[in-house]
Amino acid sequence: MKFKWPKWAEEQKRHELSVQRLIPIRGIDGGVVITEDFRLVQLLRVSSLNLDLMSHRELNEAMERYELFLRSLYFPVQTTIMSQPVDLGEYIRGLEARRTGASTVKQRLLTGYIMYAKGIETSVTMIQRQRYIVVSEQIQGTTKQTYEESMMQLEQKRKHIKSGLEEIGLNVEETDSLDVVRYFHTLYDYEGSQHRPLNDHLLYPYITGGNVCGVFEKE
Repeated sequence: MKFKWPKWAEEQKRHELSVQRLIPIRGIDGGVVITEDFRLVQLLRVSSLNLDLMSHRELNEAMERYELFLRSLYFPVQTTIMSQPVDLGEYIRGLEARRTGASTVKQRLLTGYIMYAKGIETSVTMIQRQRYIVVSEQIQGTTKQTYEESMMQLEQKRKHIKSGLEEIGLNVEETDSLDVVRYFHTLYDYEGSQHRPLNDHLLYPYITGGNVCGVFEKE
């Protein structure tokens, strides 16, 4: 007797959503997120200041500069703090490279260091707090020219934020595509981001509907 799926099961299977469709992202272009509502979103990683070590005068100066920075903004921004797993990938790869060709004793020592570092990466008690400023730009149109113009406007906003915060003494870094994917990986699957962190060789282009500019019409 041949088994047949009930009609409700077939209907449910047809309406199942893929992971990409659950995340409202159309693509990632050089670290810039393209959303489903045609906005360009950029994450800027910002360092922090230890206010407890500042004198009263230094604290007032820092607050005044930050107030001036906020007043200079002519566009909305969003600040977010993300607790992310410790990334020791580069350190581990360096140890693995040193282990190759080393003596037997050194190989055992380096293997122990590597296992210890990997344990830190997957530990639930070892996290790093990252601070981001999120800025966006609406794409005004569906042509490639409007896409490039919006990219230029986003670049101006990035420069404005970076110069303003660096005057306070903060470091501002632009996130690349790997950083953005790790950011969303942490949001949607924190445990997986600890035990299965993404690396360069595991990163595939995130694009829906063809290439990034394929969703825009030609002139």
